[in-house]
Amino acid sequence: MRRYSFSLGTVLRARRAQESIVRANLQTAHMAATAAELAANASLAHYEEVIGSRDEELMVHHERGELAARAVIGAAESLAGARAAVTVAMNNYLAAAREVSLLERLDERRREQHALDARHEEATEVDELVINRHARREARARKRAGDGA
Repeated sequence: MRRYSFSLGTVLRARRAQESIVRANLQTAHMAATAAELAANASLAHYEEVIGSRDEELMVHHERGELAARAVIGAAESLAGARAAVTVAMNNYLAAAREVSLLERLDERRREQHALDARHEEATEVDELVINRHARREARARKRAGDGA
């Protein structure tokens, strides 16, 4: 029997490579989301600091507060975008992992079927050897019985 070879082996290797790329993209998205969250927290802390201070004249204080508020809003939007990117990257990773898993299960089933077929073929060969050996013994026994008569 031929040696087992998975016909979709090349596809499986390509899918595994894609999965690792998508996993790296997911890690990058997580890092970006973490950085955006840190920036949003820092922006909010700065806003609270600006709003809490009363050392400046009213107009300057109002402008600084407004700029700090815009920075908080921008940071919040950036954080929302980063979280959305994580969600997209996670969905991409799950899809890639699902494809790899499917191909691996298919490979496993085909490998098991190949092993079963190989065992069946070996059993058939052994049966044929036994049947042939038995037929030769009977032929010899008949020949001896024919020679002795």
